[in-house]
Amino acid sequence: MSKSTAPAPSRQARERLRAERERAAWRSGRVRHAALTAAVAAVVGTLVAVAIAIQSGRAEDDRPVVPPAGATGHENLIIPSGPANAPATVTVYEDPRCPGCARLEHELHATINRLQDEGKLRVEYHILSFVDRIVPGKGSRFAANALAAAQDVGKFRAFHDALFASPPASENEDTFGNKQALLALGRKADGMDMAKFTTAVTEGTHDTWVRKVQEAFDRQTEIQATPAVFFKGKDLVMDPEHPLTPTRLTELVEAETSR
Repeated sequence: MSKSTAPAPSRQARERLRAERERAAWRSGRVRHAALTAAVAAVVGTLVAVAIAIQSGRAEDDRPVVPPAGATGHENLIIPSGPANAPATVTVYEDPRCPGCARLEHELHATINRLQDEGKLRVEYHILSFVDRIVPGKGSRFAANALAAAQDVGKFRAFHDALFASPPASENEDTFGNKQALLALGRKADGMDMAKFTTAVTEGTHDTWVRKVQEAFDRQTEIQATPAVFFKGKDLVMDPEHPLTPTRLTELVEAETSR
């Protein structure tokens, strides 16, 4: 049986085929060019974003460290509250976004205020901002700066009480990441100089100081969780045999007062 043969394509057909192939090649080249352009743009965009972030970080690093008025301790990283000559001193480590810290403050703040007013207790606060690293947000840092701003105008205790009386429902809620929320709490502190407080909160006057406080905390190994309340070298929160209650705190302070 003989093989059948197809008729050879005409010259016109061959030209049409060549033209289609050229158009297809051109379209393919255009797609590759567009893809390459998009890829280059994406890389450039990423590099620009990284550069901006680095520059922003450098700009913040270059800002001077501004401790709040009256700050004490090594590098002025502690905010003191209460009379300097009080017979008893407790040291508190807390983060404004920490739910456990808010619960402890709710339990103890009235007793602490009373003992301070009686001249018996001084509290040294380390205001931390590590929750921002665990749960994305800026609330810890912004609130810590606001606490320092309140210290500047002599209203640390009043603002501290207002802040911890209105904590986020959970660590996942970055309530204090909104500076307007902090300003609203500032207005609850009787006698707050809102002009100065607003400027410091809005501009982040103490942001670099806040970072320094956290860096110092990161270097230590003794404290593994917050809140931590130290009295005579012992963390009262980590003493299950003697839960830290208003009565317990009062007993410890009164014992120092009677010495």
